[in-house]
Amino acid sequence: MEMRDLVALGDKLMDIDEAKFRQVVGLLEQMNDHPDIQRTIAVIRPRLVELRLSRRPTLKRLFCDPFEDLFEALGKADPVPLSVIERSLMNGLWPLVEAEIGKDRLRAYRPALEEGAEHKALRETFWTECAAAVAKIAEGAVAGHFSEPLDLRMNPNRTRALADIAVILSIASEVAELKAALSPKPVPKLHADHIEAIQAIGRRLSRGRPDALKIFVLLAASRLTNPSALLSGLWDMDLGQKSADRAALFMSLSGTVVAQIEDRSRAGQSAGNADRMAVADLALDLVATLDATRAAMEQSRNKEFDQRLKQVRSSVHSMVKTQVLQDADAGIVSAIGALDGGGDVREGRAQLAQAENHARALRKCATIADSLGLRGELREMTQKTTASLTERAQKELAGPAGNARTGYTAIRMIELIAGPAEANKIMDGIMKGGRR
Repeated sequence: MEMRDLVALGDKLMDIDEAKFRQVVGLLEQMNDHPDIQRTIAVIRPRLVELRLSRRPTLKRLFCDPFEDLFEALGKADPVPLSVIERSLMNGLWPLVEAEIGKDRLRAYRPALEEGAEHKALRETFWTECAAAVAKIAEGAVAGHFSEPLDLRMNPNRTRALADIAVILSIASEVAELKAALSPKPVPKLHADHIEAIQAIGRRLSRGRPDALKIFVLLAASRLTNPSALLSGLWDMDLGQKSADRAALFMSLSGTVVAQIEDRSRAGQSAGNADRMAVADLALDLVATLDATRAAMEQSRNKEFDQRLKQVRSSVHSMVKTQVLQDADAGIVSAIGALDGGGDVREGRAQLAQAENHARALRKCATIADSLGLRGELREMTQKTTASLTERAQKELAGPAGNARTGYTAIRMIELIAGPAEANKIMDGIMKGGRR
């Protein structure tokens, strides 16, 4: 199969069977440097992550290894790093690093791709040389300008990411030690051995590379299920700093955490997402992050951060109200008979799947309704929707000219919204009243 044939497959690769998918990935990797191939791999990356395919080692992957935890999240359940590096930035950066170091010199680093402690020194030398190359490239990247070498418009986040990559590569051996201590990723809870490892490595950096301490902590946070949770334990950690330096680091990291929460909240508010469960998942994650961040900041009691967190909570309130609660009853109830009206079957199934998605989102948001001040509104919408579905189920299952499939679909929706106990109770009532 030629390259143009592979590229033409595009997102169809997401649906082929696993054996063929693995075979195609192997072919793609043989031509990985071509931009069209990189774009194709970007399309299928979520499935690569899902299948956890072991991909062949390359110098590009070795280059990315120290900072890969900061790449943007792919799966819905993946933790969102507190300081994100775009893959598009990395894909534009690596050819420049290759050119800066030189092909001949890079060939000498190929043994570093092999596993084993005997290659540790060579890997560290490779990362050190890459750090110097990235630092040089970063000097020429100006925020607000288009970077022809990187083929990207540089914004503050991208210039910050370039500087972060250079620093991370320069402490790659400490990062490797951190990744080994906080494994497997994501770590659901910090235990004593995790904290001791973070402190021990952090103290070494405080002595030799204090400028790298912040990005080191952000890397540690990115290994956790809830990255912001590290902030709550940071105040009591001994990273070898003076009290003033510790307070400054804590405030700087707090600012990073709050800014990320704000960015994610704004993105969710403006997206107008038709996937209601995605909205609910984001809302739950943001509320958990808000609560963890607020608890962590008890030590600092910074009024500016307090106000910003309140504004984010208000934004999440609005997002749930407008994208999950609003018109939920009409959308869910109208989809009940989607497969029974003689219309397009595919369209009917899509409408029904969207309604099920909305029903699940309603139930999920019940867990954060109190925190967002939406308990009464959510209860009212749930009761209203359940009442309409109950009426429809009674009509279809107990009426003389009803449609059984539509009736059972209504019961299924009640189960998704109010739980199986409520659905069973309603179903029992209909049956006792005389089902067809």
